[in-house]
Amino acid sequence: MDTGPSTMTTPNGRPAKPKKRRHRPWVLGVVGALTLLVAAACSIPAKSFVAASSSQPATPTSQAAAPTSQPATPPQSTPEVVAATTSEAPQYPPQVEQARTSAENYLSFTAFSRNGLIRQLSSMAGEGFPKDVATKAVDSLSVDWNEQAAKAAENYLSFTSFSCSGLKQQLSSSAGEGFTKAQAAFGAGQTAACK
Repeated sequence: MDTGPSTMTTPNGRPAKPKKRRHRPWVLGVVGALTLLVAAACSIPAKSFVAASSSQPATPTSQAAAPTSQPATPPQSTPEVVAATTSEAPQYPPQVEQARTSAENYLSFTAFSRNGLIRQLSSMAGEGFPKDVATKAVDSLSVDWNEQAAKAAENYLSFTSFSCSGLKQQLSSSAGEGFTKAQAAFGAGQTAACK
């Protein structure tokens, strides 16, 4: 007498309502909070924590440790220390500082030419900074572009072979790395392809 799929019934013979799965709101809250934390952590440059902690002057700590019976007078050398600190580390607008951090991060894991790094920072596929901001950021860094060209040349040779002239062409091409002709010649000259 089975007429179809079996359904659950209550003791009084009525069909039972299927149990609703209760989504636990706290699980969704925890997942949402973790997502926000990860997103926030990824958007903050790591160097800003170091800069913030190292830029704190040491004099407030020493003043707090001074006995209360003596009048609190700032040491005479404090203005000189502050002046020396500010002259050593030039301040940049926030967007340029962010672009500088991104540029340093890029340079830490692969070789770039000046033009290639500016292109990466200002590209919508890259960081999306305005070109003038990317240029200011790259120009504010102390980068040995010849060394970068040598690293790029070694990178190319690690996965394919080039003639000396082909390697120079690849390094200096605007479609390639974008090094100057002199930088490309230096970089290629450091490899076995040109020796």
